[in-house]
Amino acid sequence: MKYVAYLAGALLMAGGSVAAHADTVTFGQFSQRNPSARLFQYVKLDSGATKKAEIHTTGTATGNTTASIPVYYIFSLFSLPADLTGIQSAHLTVDFISNLGTTGTGASRTQLFDTITSGSIKIIRDTPAAEGTGSRTNLLTVSFTNAELDASQNGGSFTFKSNSNSGISYTSDFVNFNPLADKDFSFSFSGANPTFSSVLGSSSRGMRFSGTGTFAVQPVPEASTWAMMVAGFGVIGFGLRRRSQAVSFA
Repeated sequence: MKYVAYLAGALLMAGGSVAAHADTVTFGQFSQRNPSARLFQYVKLDSGATKKAEIHTTGTATGNTTASIPVYYIFSLFSLPADLTGIQSAHLTVDFISNLGTTGTGASRTQLFDTITSGSIKIIRDTPAAEGTGSRTNLLTVSFTNAELDASQNGGSFTFKSNSNSGISYTSDFVNFNPLADKDFSFSFSGANPTFSSVLGSSSRGMRFSGTGTFAVQPVPEASTWAMMVAGFGVIGFGLRRRSQAVSFA
């Protein structure tokens, strides 16, 4: 099917974008079902000396209200129940707030999304999974403080990622993240219209763009009863050469 070929390519590109620690392992990735739809919106909210910006998902390419968007999500985990193996149809909602302007030199721009307002990422399965109570839908929910947007002046592609100062919490109906140490995530944004443009110290002008994303962890080796994280996506025919790690299922 056409979307499988697109998803494999998009996720492979996104997989290399996580600014992870040396031993972190990618466990999940998403891509928009319609890759050309600009369903992410950057809103400039600067007011005089007060700097503020927001990135959120919108239900349509012209909407302004935060809403979920249709995505494909995939777990790279061993021993998953059958209905969690392979491509999951889901909806993604994100809301990121910055209370700071941009910094940088030359054409380089970085905007920190700080600790004042926690950012959120939610990936919810379209239908409940069969196992358990038959009502579980939360594939992944992320709450974080401290992240950054890295862009180039007049660029149409850029990244939003965690950094060494990030505080990240993962929850899921299907995976227990409690024993895990470092956590990382990265979004690759593309097709920005208009392109990124900011005066140093201020936010960029408003934009709309598409996105893919990856999520990673650094497990702490514990009991052998944990299921093993596998470095690959056999269901779509490509592998990620990473060390196997342990994680338990909720």
